[in-house]
Amino acid sequence: MKKRKKLLNRTRSSQSFRNELTGERPPFPNVKWLIGIVLALLIGFGLFRLVSHLITNSQMFVLKNIRVEGNHLVDHQEILRMANVSTGGRLFQVPTAEISNKILKNPYFRGVSLSRSLPSTLIIAVQEREPVAYLIDQKIYMIDEYGKILQTKPGTTVSHLPLVTGMSVKALLKNRKPLFAALHLISLMREIDSDLFQFVSEIHIDSKHPPCLYLIHGGARVEMGSRQLHQRIFVLSNFIKNPSVFSQLENIKKIDLSFKDRVIISRKS
Repeated sequence: MKKRKKLLNRTRSSQSFRNELTGERPPFPNVKWLIGIVLALLIGFGLFRLVSHLITNSQMFVLKNIRVEGNHLVDHQEILRMANVSTGGRLFQVPTAEISNKILKNPYFRGVSLSRSLPSTLIIAVQEREPVAYLIDQKIYMIDEYGKILQTKPGTTVSHLPLVTGMSVKALLKNRKPLFAALHLISLMREIDSDLFQFVSEIHIDSKHPPCLYLIHGGARVEMGSRQLHQRIFVLSNFIKNPSVFSQLENIKKIDLSFKDRVIISRKS
């Protein structure tokens, strides 16, 4: 035991002697170092509070302008009414989250973001729902890609988008499956050949059968079935764009693509 204690004491003394020679300090901070850190943190916090106070209360950052961006369907003034924010207040005290929630209550919007443009402008950027089809049910309704059904705004011109017929809004609110089937068909047509919409007048839906199409030229009914829609849309595109077929569309009553590897045509009597 005595030999071991002597060895430990000798090791400690040699270590302290080595520290004195090399100028090394113990691995823990001293008091002055800790005081310096605390003072630096206090000064930094104080500067942060001072800058925050100046930004919040400075006359430079008074709200003078409100800019609305991204709206096409909803009127500029209607958005300002929903926001319910007026000029003259502090720009950095505008409750952006509260205003966003107010505007998002309007079903025509998918998203809203508010930002500040220094020194005095608030920007309200909205993301409206975009129609991918129109539903005919006494009135004309717009349908977005998620199946949201909304009345078209006054003065809206119906663009070259497919018309969905066959079911009322009331029925679709109870059972959206036929509408989602039509939207899936529209999405595939856009992906494979968007030019097909120049030949299709409407997409007819009901609760018991897959959607079918009606052509503009001749009004032929096109049965698509519910399987292998990619392949059937491709076949339809090539079929009706064939000059010899296109010239005969006025005489065709029905085109049936619901059978595998076959196109069955029924002619008008």
